Amino acid sequence: MFYTQYDSPVGPLALASDGTSLTELRFGPSPKQITDLPLFRAAFAWLDEYFLGRDPGPTPPLSPAGTAFQQRVWRELVRVPFGDTVSYGALAKAAGCGSPRAVGQAVHNNPIAILIPCHRVIGADGSLTGFAGGLDTKRRLLTLEESRMRLLFTLDAQNYTEGGKAFSRPSARAIVIRDGRVAMVYSRKFRHYKFPGGGIEPGESREAALLREAREEAGLVLDPKSVRPYGFVHRIERGDREPLFIQDNFYHLALAVAAVPQELDGYEAEEGYTLRWVDPREAIRQNKALTSVYKRKYHTMLLREAMVLEHLLAEGLL
Repeated sequence: MFYTQYDSPVGPLALASDGTSLTELRFGPSPKQITDLPLFRAAFAWLDEYFLGRDPGPTPPLSPAGTAFQQRVWRELVRVPFGDTVSYGALAKAAGCGSPRAVGQAVHNNPIAILIPCHRVIGADGSLTGFAGGLDTKRRLLTLEESRMRLLFTLDAQNYTEGGKAFSRPSARAIVIRDGRVAMVYSRKFRHYKFPGGGIEPGESREAALLREAREEAGLVLDPKSVRPYGFVHRIERGDREPLFIQDNFYHLALAVAAVPQELDGYEAEEGYTLRWVDPREAIRQNKALTSVYKRKYHTMLLREAMVLEHLLAEGLL
């Protein structure tokens, strides 16, 4: 057997092969000495494409060890399209089995995660169910597929207890670049920078939220035709009122075509939000300097925006 490790946005992934097919992909670091194989390079290319939020197409050769029944269930799993989900009941029907519970056991024993997409199996009521990589990882993978956006990184404060009441509100944020500077909202009260954007209202698309928030918060009118996805940041930590706060922040590149007066709400006006075209390095320095000051309320947001700016710089967009 041969082994390798792929460092993904959801953590290290341990891969194993018999030399011609992939036999395992599990969450966590590889426990064995790493070997280079053409098959592993093909698997890495598939995973690279996947974590960019794109459908990678057919998998490299797979050879999971299991019973005939498990093999049948896994073959049906591979047929579930990128971005779709399936219930245990529907999967049982497709596999010719009358027992969703038995199918659930086969899904649980899947030795090749992600490529055999057991994360796409959900409860009949749409709820997320058990997953070897953890429910938060399952949520991140499903969000990546549904949004067709790459996961840039995860900010996990690890200061919460799983299983309690969770509050989740995704947000949309605009990356507007002009002459090497980026449009950011500056808080005159707290002296930090943030990308224009905010929470997505129920029934509102990400793009509609992006256009609305950029106009209201920064006074920027964005060209809808210029909007294209950049990536999302997954945030998970203890909330102010709930045991668990989860937020996916969807970042989009866009062009501004006009400037209009801001329409700030109460707390935004109190903080003195104003639009600034700032050198990204200055915004990074300022936000990182303040992370030690605002430990609770603003720490994660300041770090998140600085890290997104670092991504943009590293990729030559700024």
